[in-house]
Amino acid sequence: MDRHIRQIEGWLYAYPVWQKKLQSLRAQLDDHTYTQKQFVAVASFSKGTVGDPTQSAAVKRVTLQEEQIRPLEFRIRLLENALLVLTEEESALVRMRYFERQNNAVTWEALFLSRRAFFRRRVAVLEKLYEALGGDDAIIWEDTKVTRSALR
Repeated sequence: MDRHIRQIEGWLYAYPVWQKKLQSLRAQLDDHTYTQKQFVAVASFSKGTVGDPTQSAAVKRVTLQEEQIRPLEFRIRLLENALLVLTEEESALVRMRYFERQNNAVTWEALFLSRRAFFRRRVAVLEKLYEALGGDDAIIWEDTKVTRSALR
């Protein structure tokens, strides 16, 4: 479980970046200049390779959609769904500590917590998110290698 808690912390730190990356990838997908053109018919028996920019753009679009956008959307949906179980105070801790990346001292002072209470609450929040993500039975813990390569 400790490894999964660290993975959740990594996701929380990456969440704002994932959102911006997803927004950027979608914009690229929508604004790509070659995507507005028609496909050029090419004989199937031609020699050599055809330098069709439309086909190349279509392949890039599909690759972008399947290898970048879908995994990002999946992780973002999972994390947003899990974040719904947190109370307002717990959400404030997550927002300040992970999304805004404020240091621990600033966070515990803003939340009027002692140092010890902050760390206890942080662990409790991460465990709550772990359970909301499916706990030990979730299949998301098995694909950590895929996550790292797909989301970077």
